[in-house]
Amino acid sequence: MTIWVYVKTSDEPKAVGDIVCSFNVAEGIHPGDKYSWIIEAGKDEPGYWEIKGKYAKLKDLTEIGIVYRIGDTVVLSEIDDDLAPDFLDPLITKYGFDNVKWIVVQK
Repeated sequence: MTIWVYVKTSDEPKAVGDIVCSFNVAEGIHPGDKYSWIIEAGKDEPGYWEIKGKYAKLKDLTEIGIVYRIGDTVVLSEIDDDLAPDFLDPLITKYGFDNVKWIVVQK
């Protein structure tokens, strides 16, 4: 299933994405064994950002989600439901439960 997360905030989409990315960093016991999420500007539209997974030993990045604004809300979209806690935990911690909503859509 796919999740869309809506955060009511005046923060810029990149700032909201940075909060999620800073929560998702893991290091193993071996050198170069680091996995993290990064945020990059989207190529097609201004104000559109992509959250990607980065593993230190590989050059390829995997797309994890998309971040953009609609009105007074920042949207994090196209998220795999297995990653829900990785998004919701930092967002609810920062913005509070009342300002974070989500929709689950079956693929």
